[in-house]
Amino acid sequence: MNAAKIKCELCAAETALTPFAVAPHTQITVDHAIMLCDTCTSQIENPETMDVNHWRCLNDSMWSQVAPVQVMAWRQLKRLSAEGWLKT
Repeated sequence: MNAAKIKCELCAAETALTPFAVAPHTQITVDHAIMLCDTCTSQIENPETMDVNHWRCLNDSMWSQVAPVQVMAWRQLKRLSAEGWLKT
């Protein structure tokens, strides 16, 4: 999984990364997983703890050429669709 280039593929944090399988896939493969920091992983897995300001990073990551990153960015944007900063 070289796609991350040592940064979280959603927020670009330069911290420890963990592979995350993008549903509906459960296997960690280059075609179906992305490298995420603990903050992104935690907030994806526990949406009730979501810090909406953290996800402003999606302005950049949604343009990724990596399909699983595009999917996760879109899913997070859908979760945040009620936020005012998404509408400006």
